[in-house]
Amino acid sequence: MTKIAIIYYSTYGHIATMAESIKKGVESVDGVTAEIYQVQETLSEEILTKMHAPPKKDHPVATPDTLKNADGVLLGFPTRFGSMPAQVKALFDACGGLWAAGALVGKPAGIFFSTGTIGGGQETTAFTSVTFLTHQGMTFVPLGYRSPLLFNMDEIHGGSPWGAGTLAGGDGSRQPSQLELDVAKVQGESFAGPPSAYVPPEAVALFNSVGYTFVGIALGLAIFLCVRKSLFFLTWRSFRDGPYVVGQHQWRPGNLAGPQWCNVCEAIVYGIRSYVVKCDICGMYAHAQCAATTMRYKGVNGPSSSDSSPSMAPSCACRAPGVLLPSSSVPSDDKVATQQQRHMWIKGNIDPMDSCSLCGLFCGSILALSGLKCSWCHVRVHEECFQQAVARTHKPLLLRRCDLGRHASLILPPAAHIAVTKMSNIRLRRPSGAIDAPMPPTSNLRSEVGSGWESALAAASNAVSGSDGLPYDLVETSKETTPLLVFINSRSGGKMGLHVLRQVRMWLNPVQVYDLSHQTPIEPLRRFIGLPRLRILVCGGDGTVGWVLGALDEIGVQRQPPIAVLPLGTGNDLARVLGWGAGFSAPTDVSEILSEVEAAHVSLLDRWQVNIGDSQKRVVLNNYLGVGVDAQVALEFHEQRERSPGLFMSQFVNKLWYSQFGAKNFLVRTCAGLPEKIVLVCDGRRITLPVGTEGVILLNINSYGGGSKLWHEDAESDNEDSDSASETDDDDDRSRSSSIDNLDTSTHFGPSSPYDGLLDVVAVYGTLHLGQMQVGLSKAVRLCQAKSVRITLKETLPVQIDGEPWLQNPSEMDISFLQQAFMLSRTVEERDMVTKKVGEVLDWAEHSHVISSRQRDVLLVEIARRVADSAASRRPMGSRALLSTDSRADDRHSFVMADR
Repeated sequence: MTKIAIIYYSTYGHIATMAESIKKGVESVDGVTAEIYQVQETLSEEILTKMHAPPKKDHPVATPDTLKNADGVLLGFPTRFGSMPAQVKALFDACGGLWAAGALVGKPAGIFFSTGTIGGGQETTAFTSVTFLTHQGMTFVPLGYRSPLLFNMDEIHGGSPWGAGTLAGGDGSRQPSQLELDVAKVQGESFAGPPSAYVPPEAVALFNSVGYTFVGIALGLAIFLCVRKSLFFLTWRSFRDGPYVVGQHQWRPGNLAGPQWCNVCEAIVYGIRSYVVKCDICGMYAHAQCAATTMRYKGVNGPSSSDSSPSMAPSCACRAPGVLLPSSSVPSDDKVATQQQRHMWIKGNIDPMDSCSLCGLFCGSILALSGLKCSWCHVRVHEECFQQAVARTHKPLLLRRCDLGRHASLILPPAAHIAVTKMSNIRLRRPSGAIDAPMPPTSNLRSEVGSGWESALAAASNAVSGSDGLPYDLVETSKETTPLLVFINSRSGGKMGLHVLRQVRMWLNPVQVYDLSHQTPIEPLRRFIGLPRLRILVCGGDGTVGWVLGALDEIGVQRQPPIAVLPLGTGNDLARVLGWGAGFSAPTDVSEILSEVEAAHVSLLDRWQVNIGDSQKRVVLNNYLGVGVDAQVALEFHEQRERSPGLFMSQFVNKLWYSQFGAKNFLVRTCAGLPEKIVLVCDGRRITLPVGTEGVILLNINSYGGGSKLWHEDAESDNEDSDSASETDDDDDRSRSSSIDNLDTSTHFGPSSPYDGLLDVVAVYGTLHLGQMQVGLSKAVRLCQAKSVRITLKETLPVQIDGEPWLQNPSEMDISFLQQAFMLSRTVEERDMVTKKVGEVLDWAEHSHVISSRQRDVLLVEIARRVADSAASRRPMGSRALLSTDSRADDRHSFVMADR
């Protein structure tokens, strides 16, 4: 129970009356009691009689212990010429012991008083009491304007924000009015009551009204989200990620940035049913429940030619290969080559800023499901324009055939996909033979050039309804097509991989796009490897590129298709060397990337075989190999990511982790003394490592750890940079500098090249040295360039190849040339475009049997090398002497076709 002490001094009873009213206010609060005390009188009875003072109330006398034992104190007293009475001052002076002990620190206190007139020192009297409260460390609780009664101007009254008060008059005859007593009661309530008592009632009512409204809205929103999530949970199995199935939708949660319309029920997406999904393949939008419903109509026949409008289920079929303008139910290979692709029209959900391809006016709308768009060529038309165009005698070319859009040369035409009724070996069929697998029935197909847009929708949907989920054969494509096979690691780059997957599926034939998080690249490569002029796009990190190259090695292709890289990993060093940049960001248009891949030119990449010890373990090196400190950092990063994969969600976060592990190894130095732990032999010559070396790196490409160029071309600065790097550890300065001076500085190194048949060997002094190289403050120590390298490990050390680390037991590692891979470099200069055109001419010559496949490969390799060497020779090289390109040409011809 909270106890409040009300202590007052009163000569004529005004303050005593106020104290009674304050007590009522205090005790109106549950759990609080109040006791009234009076201050000891110091005047004699004779003087009080002459002053006509009434008898004192029967209240106990306050002492310093009264203040100490109370939970809160309310002090009341009259004013004496703008100050407190001497009796109250005497009580305060007796509290010296409490002040010394800090007994009153933090205890709440308030005041109330009486004056003779309005200007009788109400505020100055309060000041004198606050001085005492401050010295005691008490918490002063003023009345403030908690009560609207203080604003009453209908009568003269006492009281102020300092506390309740009364006006006694000049002769003391005026007693407290009812208004003043009510203010005193309010002060008692506010002093002992909850914070809500400190707010005006009008504000409390407004606050409650707003609060109840907010709670109602929040509760309604929570119920809405729960119901919405529950509806999606009931159908989540239908929307799971997985390999693409021909003719079936690939639903994913859609973008709710603007109003969307359901292509199934043709209703706007809102309310509880507003969980919208979008098909990655055809671009349809649908409610989650509607999308699940369409999956139950798989294989239903479409409407007959007498139908005036399509039924719901067939009209929601997805884009699929084999949708052609009908010419025969069982076409031959020659007919397939001449068949024209038909449009796959999707209704509505068009950007309002898109224009109609027929009239040129704005086409889309957010107010209705209007407009038509083709999911193959992405043209947009008004429904009215479509109706008018098909009614003409001479139909527009746009409606007679679908040209597959801006990336037609990259798209594997649907005419190249023939559905079969049972699984068989996927193979390439030449035009000389007939197709032994029939096409899906086409008797119900109707050309959109002979009917309205509703019939066109029905015909396009009807065409794919009979081939859902069936395997397919590949028929040879036209000479103008350079089909692009796309591998995407949807888990790379945070959410960027999934974003790229969805966009690429919209632009290309869906059978060309594979998600490596659900399947390996081997089966798709076996299916497509026989297609002429095939190109491959790998969307992921350097590890994903190595995975695809390894799959090509595994299936043993006679000719490896050139590979382009869309960087989605952390370092993306190979992509940097090939000109594809450091990474992919969401604002980048995937269509622009596809255009750059189409314009890319062929380049070369050396690949090296690493044989490890007696175990005959073989690893292929594409980028670089590290032994020592760099591998240790990569190993710790890899182990942490295996333990907590959720902490590695972006390239930026991954680099922060690398920095943390690098700082740790700077302090621990787990790879110190590396020259005594390994033996390095290059081209049969033992290389002496500089004292203080903590890492040895073999570079196939001149990009390491996210863009650092370890192999610099100004040879005369080797000593300077090595000396600056040696300053990172004062203990080894002299010995490290001495070892560097013993290096053969007369040797002139050639430039780093990914296709010269040489490995660039460098040494680093630790993680601080690596960090300095990252920001350009230092350079690696160049040791040599070699065609073969042997590294002997005398004890267990961390090793990493292309970012894949492990702990290697004592053994010998032999690195030798394996083969050259065809890659696609981004075309940025005129010489690159010339290389691309020459490659197209070589493809034509081979296809026309002017040259053989082997001659084509040898010519392409040599042309790519000479163009790149010519560009390198034009760069200022200082005093550096180039290795003779002619002396390396014969060696290159000897290994370019080693495994072809």
